[in-house]
Amino acid sequence: MPQWLAVEWDDEELRAVVARAGRRGPALEDAFTVPLREAVPAAGEDGARQRPPAEEIGGKLAAALAARGVSRPRTFVVLSRSRIELRQLSLPPVADDELPDLVRFQALREFPHIDEEWRIDYIPLEAAADQTRSVLAAALPPAGGAEIRTVCDTAELSVTRQVLRPCAAASLALRRVPGEPEEIRLIVNLIGAEVDLVIVMRDALVFVRTARVAGDPLRDPAAAELLVGEIRRTMVAAQNQLGGGRANRIVLCGADAAHQALGAMLGERLSLPAACFDPFAEVAVSGELATHRPDDTGRFASLVGVLVDEAEKRPPAVDFLHPKRRPEPPSRKNLYLLAGAAGLLLVLWGLIFAWLAVRGMDEKIQALQAKRQELDRKLKEADKTRKLVEALDAWRASDVLWLDELKRLNEKVPSAKEVMLNKLTLAAGERGGQITLEGFAANADAVQMLEQSLEDHDHRLISKGKAEDASQPPYTLRFGSVVVIRPPESSSGTASSSGTARAAARRTASPAARGTAGGRQP
Repeated sequence: MPQWLAVEWDDEELRAVVARAGRRGPALEDAFTVPLREAVPAAGEDGARQRPPAEEIGGKLAAALAARGVSRPRTFVVLSRSRIELRQLSLPPVADDELPDLVRFQALREFPHIDEEWRIDYIPLEAAADQTRSVLAAALPPAGGAEIRTVCDTAELSVTRQVLRPCAAASLALRRVPGEPEEIRLIVNLIGAEVDLVIVMRDALVFVRTARVAGDPLRDPAAAELLVGEIRRTMVAAQNQLGGGRANRIVLCGADAAHQALGAMLGERLSLPAACFDPFAEVAVSGELATHRPDDTGRFASLVGVLVDEAEKRPPAVDFLHPKRRPEPPSRKNLYLLAGAAGLLLVLWGLIFAWLAVRGMDEKIQALQAKRQELDRKLKEADKTRKLVEALDAWRASDVLWLDELKRLNEKVPSAKEVMLNKLTLAAGERGGQITLEGFAANADAVQMLEQSLEDHDHRLISKGKAEDASQPPYTLRFGSVVVIRPPESSSGTASSSGTARAAARRTASPAARGTAGGRQP
């Protein structure tokens, strides 16, 4: 059975898991670490520690594999979140087959400092094909890819996959700690000075974050308190992706005594149930690993996860070596063969009757055919780009500038003596949007004045009714209204230019304007 190797490294150490492929899954043989601290050059003038040279890392990895009798295994490289660029992108409604091209096109426009040399893959977030699509786009810089090649070439390894560490650990955690279908889980994986924080909803990744924590949360109470703060910041940052919900369970990678104690502390401080799991449980082990487990097993969760995924033929969420691509079109090889055969018969027939006349025409025909095919290919590529740009401009032109709408609402709403809003909801549609108001008013005249002031050519107001309610003195009425924002009316040419202007305005707007606000009083 062939050997597999899952490996990752940082500034301090290299971690690896060796396994053999089997019909019932991988059989883990060894899990080890290689210190890299002595391979790190002296700190620079700013005192910062540099990353170890790739040749040094490759040499140490080769020596460790040779000492364990591992030769030319299939290699899976695991990358930390800090070594890539990760950003959520919003895209127009498109079919899944068209998503890879559109993600790359949009990433090149929105990511700073990236170009065609970067490797780009993505994680699609939940959305129907006829709705605005959202993805987590990940980009690996050319320098990162060059370092991986140098390390693996030095160790004489052939890389099969390049996966993202938080995704691989989350994949294993979902298998080891199953939950309810609608459960929102926060997966915590401690690796040295870094902690991977992944939020999973309905078994799909919706938010990924890696933070650095001073000290060791497994052994230092002060560092554990810092980890609590990072988890809380992650929950706040993921509010938009969770639709206002929050994580209702914590899953900690690792199940030794230190992990169990940390899990209990996190559950108590965050008022959430916490679970720990051993990455080496529920999987076959042999060799050195059967008698000796490494310290802090949680840091090997991503390595075991990528091996289990490969054994189950489950593609990783992110693979920079094999990013998601548009499906290949049906082969037209037979058609081209028939066309070539027919052309050949015609040429032979012409040679029989007029050899001298057509001898020089064959080369000319072939050159023209090649030129035509090249022009057709360039025309198709240009047409794809044009359609993408037109679709993006049309989508941007129909968007709503929520900061302007909030400013207008603030100017139009009567004073707090007459009206109090206790709930304000903003909702964007495919074209236009709507604002839902709920609150209390001093009298019916105040409600009428509010509704009249909010309605104009671009805004249609729908009253949801009012009723007597003295629960919020001095207000006597409870009311509800909906302001429907009509989309702008323009030609396709105007939509294109206005879409560019509106896109520039949106980039200056706060993301908080695209959500739901509650309890606001004018």
